[in-house]
Amino acid sequence: MSVRMFRAKIKEDKVETAEKAAKELFAAIEEAEPEGVRYSWCKLADGRTLVLVVDLADDEKNPLLTMPAFQEAMNGLKNEWISEPLSVEPMTSLGSYRLFY
Repeated sequence: MSVRMFRAKIKEDKVETAEKAAKELFAAIEEAEPEGVRYSWCKLADGRTLVLVVDLADDEKNPLLTMPAFQEAMNGLKNEWISEPLSVEPMTSLGSYRLFY
């Protein structure tokens, strides 16, 4: 199991766009029901910082990468929406209730 956290500070004028893309992305994920991945986007209280958490059963296989909705969201995130560099951190779960297991 590999868990990573991504933090992205979104430009003020792109917050609504990012939220809309998140809804579309998660609708596509729900429809596709990919195996071996747990994924979440959360918005912090500042209204501009997104925290993305991904838990992969197999580090070598991320089923989200083949999904057009994921590719579009990542393109927007990396190339249009962020106001500062994306932060990526590996995490180790010390416990979880239905989030990572």
